Amino acid sequence: PQLVPDRLKHLINRVEALVVATRTDLPVQAAPVLDGLLPVGQAARQRFTVLEPGTWFGPAGGGWQSRWAKVKVPAAKAGERGRRHLRWDCDGEATVYRDGKPWAGLDVAHRTCPLPDGACTLLIEIGTWQTGIWFGAHKLGADGLRFRAAEVVVRDPLAWDCHHDLDTLAMLTRRLLADHGFIGAGEFGLRRLPDAVDPLLRRLLRRLDDAADAFDRGGLTGLKPVLAALLGELKAAPWQPRAARIGHAHIDLVWLWPESVTERKGAHTFATVLRLMERYPEFRFTQSQPALYRAMERLEPKLMAEVKARIRDGRWEVQGGFEVEPDTHMPCGEALARSLALGQAKTADLRGTPSRLCWIPDVFGYSAALPQILKLGGVEWFYTTKMTWSAVTRFPYNSFVWRGADGSEILTHLCTTGYNGDGDASVAIDALRDHRQADVHPAQLLAEGYGDGGGGPTERALERIRRCADLAAVPRSGWQTGEGFFADLERVREDLPVYQGELYLEYHRGTFTTQARYKAWFRGLERALQTAEAVRVVTGAGPVDDEHWQRLAFGQFHDAIPGSSIGIVYAQLNDEFAGRATALLGGAAAELAATGDHAGVLVFNPLPLARRVVVEVPGAHRGLALPDGTPVPVQAIGRGRDARTLAAVELPELGSVRLVPGPALAAEPIAALPDLLDNGLVQAAFDRDGRLVRLVVDGLDVGLDGPAWLRWYIDQPAHFDAWDIDHAALSTPAGEIPGVQLSVVAYGPARAVLEGRGSVGGSPFTIRYVLDAGARWLGVELDIDWSARHRLLKFHCPTTRRGRFARFGTPFGSVLRPQHAGVPADEAQWEVPMSRWCAVTDDDGTGLAVVSEAKYGVSCRDGDLGLSLLRAPTSPDPEADQGRQVLRFALGRHRDTTDGDRVATAAAADICFTAPLVVEGGSLQAPPFALAELGSLVPAWVKPDADGFTLRLHECSGRRGSAVLRLADSPARVELVDFLDRPIGKPLAVKDRTVRLDYAPYQVLSVQVR
Repeated sequence: PQLVPDRLKHLINRVEALVVATRTDLPVQAAPVLDGLLPVGQAARQRFTVLEPGTWFGPAGGGWQSRWAKVKVPAAKAGERGRRHLRWDCDGEATVYRDGKPWAGLDVAHRTCPLPDGACTLLIEIGTWQTGIWFGAHKLGADGLRFRAAEVVVRDPLAWDCHHDLDTLAMLTRRLLADHGFIGAGEFGLRRLPDAVDPLLRRLLRRLDDAADAFDRGGLTGLKPVLAALLGELKAAPWQPRAARIGHAHIDLVWLWPESVTERKGAHTFATVLRLMERYPEFRFTQSQPALYRAMERLEPKLMAEVKARIRDGRWEVQGGFEVEPDTHMPCGEALARSLALGQAKTADLRGTPSRLCWIPDVFGYSAALPQILKLGGVEWFYTTKMTWSAVTRFPYNSFVWRGADGSEILTHLCTTGYNGDGDASVAIDALRDHRQADVHPAQLLAEGYGDGGGGPTERALERIRRCADLAAVPRSGWQTGEGFFADLERVREDLPVYQGELYLEYHRGTFTTQARYKAWFRGLERALQTAEAVRVVTGAGPVDDEHWQRLAFGQFHDAIPGSSIGIVYAQLNDEFAGRATALLGGAAAELAATGDHAGVLVFNPLPLARRVVVEVPGAHRGLALPDGTPVPVQAIGRGRDARTLAAVELPELGSVRLVPGPALAAEPIAALPDLLDNGLVQAAFDRDGRLVRLVVDGLDVGLDGPAWLRWYIDQPAHFDAWDIDHAALSTPAGEIPGVQLSVVAYGPARAVLEGRGSVGGSPFTIRYVLDAGARWLGVELDIDWSARHRLLKFHCPTTRRGRFARFGTPFGSVLRPQHAGVPADEAQWEVPMSRWCAVTDDDGTGLAVVSEAKYGVSCRDGDLGLSLLRAPTSPDPEADQGRQVLRFALGRHRDTTDGDRVATAAAADICFTAPLVVEGGSLQAPPFALAELGSLVPAWVKPDADGFTLRLHECSGRRGSAVLRLADSPARVELVDFLDRPIGKPLAVKDRTVRLDYAPYQVLSVQVR
């Protein structure tokens, strides 16, 4: 029997050689190589010339160009109907167009596509890229792409069936042999099989040997009955678990290619799937990310009409919940909420109902706030594979109930395989062996198909799965939708384990820092939308254009905001997001200015929190005052045409003040010396090297245990450059960063600034410490021209605060993580995400907090809090993080609650970095509400509705309480709603325009006022 495997391999090769009955070369014409991408209508009007086999074309190594080819296919001959395929032998990723719409994709995993029986002319768009890495695509060389041949191949259906019968049986044989420790490879040498062998394997080897005999004697007609009989004999046992197969193509909306290429991948993949559905009626396919469907509707409406027909007949599943598969740590809570609202609206448009399933197999960890966010977005179920990538500890469950800090529960399935598959029986066997809840629910949901440049599922996978539906020793395979799988899992929910907390991925920690410039522009667009919507609320102008939110949601994609894409992606997105933010702020200012024609300037607060803030007013003013004559502290900055005036003002939540010329106010300046800043609330002391050595806020020393200063490290990840900060990095300093000589560069009653200049490894920087009148936060600004490579720059704050846990912001909430040595799972959190704020405290909650404008990565060990500022990876973008950047953050005293103008740390992240809107003219905007007794409840956003507004708040510290909302006008209705604007419970009681808002730990409240 040990000789049978070699004979089987030879038999498979012999049968495979018979699959193609005839071949006919096709002449091909091609248009010139284009720098861009053309729609098919324009492509057809190009000039085409003969494309000779062996021709090289396109950029060296591949690139984002395209070339159109034309192929005339004759009508099928007698006996060829339904059997013809186009075989395309050319590098790159190609999409075949027939009658002006995508017909099929041709790529490394799909070398052929079916042909119609009638004569036709096909247009083929050749993308000069080859990114099907999941299928083993080779890198294009210095000569670019090579065209080799195009053929009509006619398949022999009997050979096709025999080949796939053998392929399936060979899969099973290889697995059983491996389980038995079979030794034998190559053309010669010992073949050793143990004496004690499973009877199934012994029988399988004997019957395959018989099959080879049958083929030798009678060819295909002799082989087929033997194979059919063998498959009929090897039936699955009734108890065998189930491999629920779901066709899938994980398409990264940006990554190693720009967005325009992604759109071609979408058309390429969708067309391939549609052709498979014509030939395999049992096949089911799922595709997440409504943003991709929007792109297909815009670019290929005829293709989408076919897709919608398959959606209606239940074979194509639209799901996912979010607009894209987003990172869940760095977008603010409101951005995730809107992504859900957009995604669910589009899903309902396509299939009639919102998605019950959130599909995010490939994201770099999952926020502790996600269960509640999903529930409020109408999602009940969650699917991922990524937690299997954790490197230090193994996540304990596969099917479980994931409970958020607020108590929200999401039924979750963690598949033990990845998100690419080719119907391999061995993969299914291992998946079910790894399934820790197989005793409760003996099934796993396995994604089948190759993503990105792989074009989705393959014919081979579909043939394998068809034969594995009822096969001995193999999990029973069958196609199922994602929601169908979870509906089955729901039946055993009560028997599943419960897991509470975040799903921290022990990998890819560098994604919280890489591509800092893009992260800043992303955050800038979030702030611009916050400001624009606040203006719409007070002016009653209604919602902003959904397109802005769609693009922000696109920017949350898990290879965009994590910094793991190529340079062209960030060049395009940075420009777009900067332009959108500028346009939104400019539009909001114009809307405010249009409300009236009044003297002076209007200062508008876009935040739902009252605050004292220093603003810049155009021009030089010796004095500014409120309209009633009350003067405000002012300070001149700049000269000549750049002259501006700083003014310290108090702003109500979502309200405004007007400043007009007035008498100069004799106000005390903020104390500023090269070693001290003091505004009466904050005292910051510095040593002779410009390092912060003491910080006192409201009389409390935050407890620095050494100078707070810059440190840098050698950052050489072992595997994924842009993605990872390895354990060794934080114990491998790159040397000391010299201190600086501080000097006072601004001094007055509104603001004091200390500045020092230095250099880190040849990268010059200017560091500024900024203290404003009335501020409880010391601002830190690092202006650096970064030129390092493979270095990590941090700002460390060593403290005496040694509580068991440090607190880190999440989108809508916070999470506690250990800051001391502990079990491996604790040790594995050497770099963690934060949603722009964190705090290191004693167990009583007192200590140091850091809030940032757009920084998301941080370390915290033994009281030492290290904010990650910049990295310098070289792959996949050799220029990542290079050049001048201005990084802003602030240090202060941590507060769990808001008490008057002493705001909770979670709210300070907005207050410190969301600037008021300053416009000339306009009318004073009366605040639509006021908030009191907030406690640990943080007002986060105000969303304009068609006939009112929605105030979004969240609890940030694990406390219960009751806040007060006082409305300016008598409302028609006030109620709690979810992110889809659906009511939760009964309308809230309103008495004298006042509403009591009861809140629970970590709860998100959406208060809709009509």
